[in-house]
Parts: sequence; structure tokens; C-alpha cells
Amino acid sequence: MERDLVRLNIVGITYNQIENGMYAMVLEEFDGSLRLPIIIGYNEAQSIECMLQKIQTPRPLTHEFASEILGSFDIVMESVVIKQLENGIFTADVTLSQGDRSCVIDARSSDAIALAMRVGAPVFTSRSLLEKCGIDKESFSPRNLHVSSRQSIPAKKAIERVKNSDVSPFQEESMEALKRMMEDAVRREDYEKAGEIKNEIDRRQAATD
Repeated sequence: MERDLVRLNIVGITYNQIENGMYAMVLEEFDGSLRLPIIIGYNEAQSIECMLQKIQTPRPLTHEFASEILGSFDIVMESVVIKQLENGIFTADVTLSQGDRSCVIDARSSDAIALAMRVGAPVFTSRSLLEKCGIDKESFSPRNLHVSSRQSIPAKKAIERVKNSDVSPFQEESMEALKRMMEDAVRREDYEKAGEIKNEIDRRQAATD
């Protein structure tokens, strides 16, 4: 592995107000001040958010399915290395091993990280890429950009409503009712609604801390 590789931690997901329906996955260097935002799609954001929020889904999502395949055949995900193509898109090299064999597979950065979270594989990038594309966390913080592993991404159906109003559609519900509603949404695999309800639960809990 290259000497200049920097290990990254997953900070969270934030809604990207510039590109409708897209999200920013925020990574941060261990023991450092730089954060690396990567634009990802809605489905990948939901998959990563389910891990961050420890939401148990009734049936395996795509990345759970992939992790089960790896485990069933004793394939180890050694590492993920984030890199950037010439067109500016982030991608990843995923190193897999099985016994004495190993290989490097090209993958989308969001898929690679969603899978790495499920199998406990470390995520890296090069120092040069982090210094080129990274942003100091003091100017890219959870406070001013709502980036936090404790805050769920907004549901697709709620995006326009959130843009026009700060009023939650669940503000009249009790905490007990919200928790029942979220469990029901997860059972029905309505992860959009579950994420929206989780936002309201997190908002109330943060207000009492």
C-alpha cells in the first residue's frame, strides 16, 4: 500500500442543495482537519445512512446482500482507496483477498464505502488528493452544513417541503408514536418516510441534550 495514503472516517450524509436529489457523503481524515465531500445518489445515501443510524431492515439491502456473498465464500475486503478520475468523478479501488489470492476491483466510491461499512474494511485516499479536494472541517462543519451521522438524510418526497418550510409534518406526534411509525415504515421498506421520521426524533432529542 502506498506510503502517502491517509485513512478516512465517515462523518455522515448531507443533502446537497445545489443538485436536486443528490447528496454529499462526507469523509474526514483520522487525526486531521481535512474533510472530503463526495456527491452520491439517493439510493447509496440511504444505504449508508441505514448503517450510520443502525436501522435494521426487514430484508437485506443490496450492500448487505453483497457482504453476505463475500462472507459465504471467505472473501476478505482488505481496503478501499478513493481516487479521482480526470473528469473529476470519484471512484475507488477495492482490494479483495481469498486465501493466497488477491485482486483490485474498480468500483463507485459510494458502493465501495457502503460495503466497507458492513464488513469493517478501512477506507483510504492519497494525501495529494485530500489536499487537492479536501476542505478544512472548521469551514465545513456539521453546524453550518447539517452534516452528522446523527442526522438522517431528508426523504425525497419531503425535499421540496423542507426547502419551503422548517415545520415538520410530524411535530404534533408524541415520541412514542414517532418510534412506532418509524418501525412500521421500516417494516414496509418505506425508508424515505423512516428517514423523515428519524429527523424529527433526532431534532427533539438534540433539543433536550
